[in-house]
Amino acid sequence: MLSAPVGYKTQSIDTSIDAELYLFNRLKALTVIQKAEKVSNWTKGCLELCLIGIQQRYPNISLQKLRYEFVRATLKSNFPNTIYQIIAECARPIMLTDPISLALDIAEIFNSLDIPYLVGGSVASTLMGEPRATEDVDVVIDLTMEKVILLLQSIQPRFYVSEDAVKDAVRFKQSFNLIDNESLGKVDIFVLKDRPFPQIEFQRRQSYLVRQNPDQMLVLPTPEDIILQKLVWYRMTKNESQRQWRDVLGVLKLQGDRLDFDYLQTWAGELSLSDLLETACLESGIELFF
Repeated sequence: MLSAPVGYKTQSIDTSIDAELYLFNRLKALTVIQKAEKVSNWTKGCLELCLIGIQQRYPNISLQKLRYEFVRATLKSNFPNTIYQIIAECARPIMLTDPISLALDIAEIFNSLDIPYLVGGSVASTLMGEPRATEDVDVVIDLTMEKVILLLQSIQPRFYVSEDAVKDAVRFKQSFNLIDNESLGKVDIFVLKDRPFPQIEFQRRQSYLVRQNPDQMLVLPTPEDIILQKLVWYRMTKNESQRQWRDVLGVLKLQGDRLDFDYLQTWAGELSLSDLLETACLESGIELFF
């Protein structure tokens, strides 16, 4: 039986420590391409089950009703009902996709417009940490008002988007949503903020090969910045989001001694996250000295 340091906690209460240590040793051997494939397959499988469930519940369901029920079940956002109705009224059938494919499609648009970006959130944490199914795609972009019209022209009509929301997001450094009319997948776009941590995270971003034949790249934060950003979001939920916490532990456990702990500790202090980072490291079997 494999042993773990004192304080180590497994990702799930029904997993033994020796089984998890074995699993993470196997995960460490996977390439980013292999993990991306797992994330794609798992998420698409979950969406297929959701769609089957709706069709079984409503045997003679219309396309509009199917789109409406599917988008309400999968978007997990508090949009006004009128938004759901607009999306449902689109005549396109649902073409299920996965977060990696969706991220690659939107990245291609940003690249064509010379808009710098990084894909963060759960897509990034599953590629750098513990793979899991994920509901949407989070992207940070450095967008100026001069490129708003070009961006809108490039993403429509495939994506639903509010022009006013995009302009407000650029003006106030906030976010806006894209909803794919083909797959009903959601992309949350965050305009790059002027604060120190978002700026350094954006400067440190790296390109990773996630698919081959043809080769396709995604720009992601570094593992250290994924951990810090996830801790920020975890704190925003008043330390209640177990999904965010599990993602943090997953990256720490998978990356281990490859992480730059001096950088992590410095920015954890700047962001008032030192206590959370210390606890996360303890539960991941990493000993830090603060």
